[in-house]
Amino acid sequence: MNELLLDPGASRLIVRTRAVGMLARLAHDLEITASDLRGRARLDGPSWTAEIAIDVPKLRVAGVVRGDRLDPNALSAADRRDIEQRLQREVLRGTDVVDVRASGATRDRAEVRVQVASGSAALSLPLTSRDRGDGAVGVEGSCQVSLAALGVREVKGPLGAFKVRDGIEVLFDLTLRPAG
Repeated sequence: MNELLLDPGASRLIVRTRAVGMLARLAHDLEITASDLRGRARLDGPSWTAEIAIDVPKLRVAGVVRGDRLDPNALSAADRRDIEQRLQREVLRGTDVVDVRASGATRDRAEVRVQVASGSAALSLPLTSRDRGDGAVGVEGSCQVSLAALGVREVKGPLGAFKVRDGIEVLFDLTLRPAG
């Protein structure tokens, strides 16, 4: 069995939210990044298991998404802080760490469980895995995660003028290096 550790400096995890509703055009579609990821994977031939921990207090608003492009200057520092605090206090309340556990019989597919304080969601998703040299393995993919499946209350704007779409987009590009 081969054990690998997640390299946080060479890994990215991005969450994108989209606003829907009558006044959604007045709201912001957001890109949120997870810094300081922790994780490990165990390889056993083609089979594998992995765990990743995402610290909720370290989630950061990277900016506003317009189409598929990020505008990092669309929000003031105060707006970013307000959104980050709301994310911690209201959206993911009671969750200090988002736990992700995944496994697969092959390296191109994953069965994943995402756990927060209010609930968990299970999903199956395709992966792209490749050797990055020196024993390091890169894993890329994307998926939609249902906030409702996680037990997260609907996120709404003032007077219900808009809400965050239930399916949030998660994009990841992870680098795992041999342990020890």
